[in-house]
Amino acid sequence: MKTQLIVILLLVTTAILSAQSGTNIGSYQQIEKQADAIYSSLVKIRRDLHINPEISKQEKRTSQIVAEYLKNLGLEVKTNVGGYGVVGILKGGKKGRKIAWRADMDAIKTDEADVVDFKSKNKGVRHICGHDVHTTIGLGIANVLSQQKENLEGTVYFIFQPAEETFTGAKDMIKDGLFDIIKPDEIYGLHIGPGPSGEINVKANELFAYQKSLNIKFKPGADAKELENFINTIFKSFARNIEQNGSIWDIINKISDSKIGLTSKETIFKDYFILQGVRFDKGEETNVYNVSFLETDVKKVNSIPLEIKKKILNSKFKDAFISIEYSKDYSGTPVNDAKLTKIASQTISDFYNKEMFRPLYGQAPYFGEDFLYYQQKVPGVFFFIGGSNIEKGISSMPHTPNFAVDETTIKHGVQSFATLLLERVNSK
Repeated sequence: MKTQLIVILLLVTTAILSAQSGTNIGSYQQIEKQADAIYSSLVKIRRDLHINPEISKQEKRTSQIVAEYLKNLGLEVKTNVGGYGVVGILKGGKKGRKIAWRADMDAIKTDEADVVDFKSKNKGVRHICGHDVHTTIGLGIANVLSQQKENLEGTVYFIFQPAEETFTGAKDMIKDGLFDIIKPDEIYGLHIGPGPSGEINVKANELFAYQKSLNIKFKPGADAKELENFINTIFKSFARNIEQNGSIWDIINKISDSKIGLTSKETIFKDYFILQGVRFDKGEETNVYNVSFLETDVKKVNSIPLEIKKKILNSKFKDAFISIEYSKDYSGTPVNDAKLTKIASQTISDFYNKEMFRPLYGQAPYFGEDFLYYQQKVPGVFFFIGGSNIEKGISSMPHTPNFAVDETTIKHGVQSFATLLLERVNSK
């Protein structure tokens, strides 16, 4: 009797949610069924991409595979957008909301040996950031939603982006007219994270710490070592909340710590400054100190140059000071739209699996994502999806030598985010 009551409550709850969204409950059941049906074929695609990785701006083979797959699904396909970028357009039966999904395709140069059986054939190149999985999930979502075409009340765009690792792909696609080809109301995307396979993490507003680089110029003449110590002392005074005595990896490994990591309310990654280094470049007319750091608070990012300038002008080095400015090649962080983040979080929790959804309470250090350039044009949300499996010895911390992904993550990603996109495209 108790079991029957639980089943009835679940059915009633799902029916209510379905009625609120305007989407047929059978659509969500079909998403799960279709994701299960294509799972083995998606694993084959992922492994093929992993075996044949391509670095930024060289994703020719990958883009061809993506374009052919989308065409076979019946999507309208645009190729060579901003390089090897591919855009797939899935139109529903009505002129409703327009939603975009972005996946990146490029691999990384590395001499670290592959830890999986299906090893990279391209010497010195590996998918150790999970973009082969991102691409596969994107194709899976396109497949599943193409089977739901009659239930789509709008349009879904699929953006397969090159050159994320060089932070140029998104800008190149936008510059090449991406938003002339598509007109999304919202945009979504994901990245493999270190959590358990299928666990979805997200937070509103800034997702990463700001990675910044300051160039401080002085006239020649001042003692270089003394000046460097002075600058180091200033920046070290900004440090807060995270001990910086160990290596970068000592800090990164704490990201997934259950007590102080990103998914803990007691996280150490909520408010911090980390000094990364000071580099001295000596010239004939100017000496330049390049200072790189991480900062979570955008207000502090904007105020730091003025604070540094004041300290210099109140020091014995004031007459040698020339200028201070941020390097242009360092940028911001994805900033998740607060309203859409709340809606997406609730949708995934309600329709997917509450146990597999965990909010983030801090900003990840040392990582970046050029998804931010899309968000500067269109409101959107960027997620993490876990790919680790401790029992299998699989750790999915990006850019680590032993990086690997539990392939069940692919099915979890397709099911949960196809559901989200269907819900958003049909939302009133």
